[in-house]
Amino acid sequence: MAEDVPAGAQRSGAEKKLKKQTTMKKTLLFIFAAMVMIGCGKKVQESEKTATDTVVIVEEVMVQTGNTAGTYFTDFTGVTPDGKELSLSELVGKTDYVLVDFWASWCGPCRRFVPVLKEIYSSMPEGRLQILSCSVDQEEAEWRQALKEEDMPWAQVREDEAHPCSDKYDVRYIPHTVLIDSEGTIVGVNLEEPEIQEILFN
Repeated sequence: MAEDVPAGAQRSGAEKKLKKQTTMKKTLLFIFAAMVMIGCGKKVQESEKTATDTVVIVEEVMVQTGNTAGTYFTDFTGVTPDGKELSLSELVGKTDYVLVDFWASWCGPCRRFVPVLKEIYSSMPEGRLQILSCSVDQEEAEWRQALKEEDMPWAQVREDEAHPCSDKYDVRYIPHTVLIDSEGTIVGVNLEEPEIQEILFN
C-alpha cells in the first residue's frame, strides 16, 4: 500500500506545479512575441518554433538542397492572377537580376516590405531587375484583395497544393527573399535592403 502524503506536502506540490505552469506560459509568450517581431510563420503549426531554431533549420536544409548564395537556383511554378502557370525559370536571364519575394496577405511584415520593394523597383533602369512575388495564401480571395490594395507592378503567382513553390526553398517564415542573377546563380537569401541596393546599384 502506498504511504499517505501529508496535506502540507500536497499543497506544496500543487504550488510548485502552478508556479511551473505560470513560468512556462511566460516563456511561450516571450517566444511568440519574438517571432512576431521577426516575421510571420508560413503555417500555423510552425509558429511554435523559436527564431533561433528556424534559422538553424533553414540553413541546414538549404545546404542540402543547394539554395544558398553561389549555387544555382531551384525552379518552381506558380499560378498567376489570370489562372495561368508561370515558372521562375521563365524570368531568370531576361533581366540582370530576379528577386523572388515569398509573402502573404495576412503577413504584416510582408505588407510593410512592399513599399520598400516598390522604391527599389522604380529606381532600377529597364532590364536591371524583375521581381516575382509568390504568395503562400491559402485563400485565393484574400490574395486577390491584397493584390488590388498593394498594386504591385511586377509578376505575381500564388502557390497551391499542385504548385508547392515555397517548399522548394524550404520557406518557414515570411517575408523570405531570394536574389538571383542573370546566370541563374543565387546571389543572396533574405538580404537586408541596403545589401540588395548595394548589389543592384553596382
